[in-house]
Amino acid sequence: MQQSPSSRPWRPGGSAPDSLAGFNDTGLLADVLPAPGQWHPVPDVSDRAFWEAVDASTRQAILQRAEEFRAREWPVLTARGWRDFVDTGNRTRYEDRYFARRRRTVASALAACLTDDPGWHDDVLDGVWLMLEETTWCVPAHDFSAREDGPRLPDPKRPYLDLFAAETGALLAWTLHVLGSRLDERSALVRRRLVDEVRRRILVPQRTVDTWTWFGRSGPVNNWNPWINSNVLTCSLLLDQDRDDLVTTVSRVLEGLDVFVSGYPDDGGCDEGQMYWWRAGASLSECLEQLYDATSGALDGYTLPKVREMARYPHRVHIADDWYVNVGDGPARTEAADTVEPHVLYRFGRRTGDDEVAAHARYMRGEGAVTVPRLSLGRSLFALADRDWAEAPGSPAPLTAQAWWPQTQLLTARETGGQVEGLFVSVKGGHNGESHNHNDIGTVLVSVDGHPALVDAGVAQYTRQHFGPRRYEIWTMRSDYHNVPNVDGHEQLPGSEFRARDVTADLGNDRVDVRLDLAGAYPKDAGLVHWWRQVTFERRKSAHVRWHDEWGLDHEPDSMTLHLITSAEPDLGSGDGGSGSTGTIRVPTPGRALRIEYDASGFRPPVVERIDLDDRRLSGVWGPALWRVALSPSRPGRHGEWSLDLRAEQAD
Repeated sequence: MQQSPSSRPWRPGGSAPDSLAGFNDTGLLADVLPAPGQWHPVPDVSDRAFWEAVDASTRQAILQRAEEFRAREWPVLTARGWRDFVDTGNRTRYEDRYFARRRRTVASALAACLTDDPGWHDDVLDGVWLMLEETTWCVPAHDFSAREDGPRLPDPKRPYLDLFAAETGALLAWTLHVLGSRLDERSALVRRRLVDEVRRRILVPQRTVDTWTWFGRSGPVNNWNPWINSNVLTCSLLLDQDRDDLVTTVSRVLEGLDVFVSGYPDDGGCDEGQMYWWRAGASLSECLEQLYDATSGALDGYTLPKVREMARYPHRVHIADDWYVNVGDGPARTEAADTVEPHVLYRFGRRTGDDEVAAHARYMRGEGAVTVPRLSLGRSLFALADRDWAEAPGSPAPLTAQAWWPQTQLLTARETGGQVEGLFVSVKGGHNGESHNHNDIGTVLVSVDGHPALVDAGVAQYTRQHFGPRRYEIWTMRSDYHNVPNVDGHEQLPGSEFRARDVTADLGNDRVDVRLDLAGAYPKDAGLVHWWRQVTFERRKSAHVRWHDEWGLDHEPDSMTLHLITSAEPDLGSGDGGSGSTGTIRVPTPGRALRIEYDASGFRPPVVERIDLDDRRLSGVWGPALWRVALSPSRPGRHGEWSLDLRAEQAD
């Protein structure tokens, strides 16, 4: 077995290494990892004292969810459904059925543990057997062996290890771990076949294939890396029967995770957005927790400073309630159905000693159930097994006053720390080659009393186009649908070379100031020499945001437009058109409104466009529509400036 390189020699009980690569010594891994089959992190169904002690609200939430699924027929997956993606690019018609199988199996497995009822054991058996019978655990959009130039159907001899194949493997491993004895009573074949299929589809490919892009040997990685590795690690720790296989898997997991962490910014910012943090930073934490627990603390990756910063991202981009600052494909509201498990964040905060992280997790959970069934059985099982989590009281949200990520180039700031009431502002720099990128350099988001007013739409239900060459034809990806300018018809372009320049931030108690040059985000044909955007948040007696743009071009422009995306239909007002007249754009929210003032004498009358949202993902966040306001100077010049003043005002 080849020994992996380490950045610093590591010995259990010695000083912690400065990277995850420092733990990757196969000889030492063999000493500290448990014997195959000896990791038992959660109680199984036979521990009736544990399962009967689960609190009533959690029990009710789990059983209600399980009963809702059991009232329906098991979804059928067909060859025609698979080919639908190849033929049309539609993802949801197949994936809705695919994920429904797994959600039901998770809910039924938890119900089976709670009740030890034979009916639930039979339902789990059905779910397990259906998954074992699937030709592939990969979803059509991810299986590159079945694209247009291939067989157009999945090849069982070429298992592709994607996010959801790995997730399925872990679901089956956890199911066997907690319900194996009950499945054995129905047929000894189930255990043997389950282990064989997970080994064939997950463990052997992970140990033998070096060309997976998510693995990290061929370039940058994103959330796929820790997401897949967390599930592979589960499969190996629970199912591998050979010590060398276990050590090899863990070594390769550490190799991949080191690439992920090394490529992450030192500030811990997640350029994929808050939803993807739950499969990026949170999945990394799951990997670290499994390694820590399985080795009795010998492998403690939580000591790395960068890892500690990652844990702080969710609460620092929190606006109020379930609203968060969204960048890229991350939605503005948490998608609690599958990705968000507050216990993962709580455990992350506990391991890193950050009380605010843990408090935000307790706020997200509230006073209700310890966990509810989602797509990840492992996350629910760990939450149920954590007595500290079960007994921890609810908590107010930390509501951080301000945060600045200097490498990610993201600002969040609220009028008063610890309070929802008042203005909340976010400013984004960065570049247009980020993971799940939108062309959004310089965008400004503003909320009033916890309700977004100037917004980023987010992303619709994924199709093939979202990850193909025509991605930036989708309106939600284009800079014309973010709060940034268009010059002579030129929008921002995608690619890491299109980036903010000379970004500075000054954070004080009374005033926050961010300044950046947007010119580098536009093509050369746009002729931008510079486009300085300065956003100043004054917190004094009359809190307001001053947004000032100043530009210089290499030509006299024919047109120039500032777009503003609003969450509600704006009310427009203007002065008499004379010098110094004030125009207003008033964006209502459920409480107060956001009032935007500008010098109307220098602009044409604003144009307001309603954007109907016929996509369930977008409408689930914003409702039936968003609005776009177009502000164009009446005489755009080679050099010029404009200013906006934003403040909260009472509703009519």
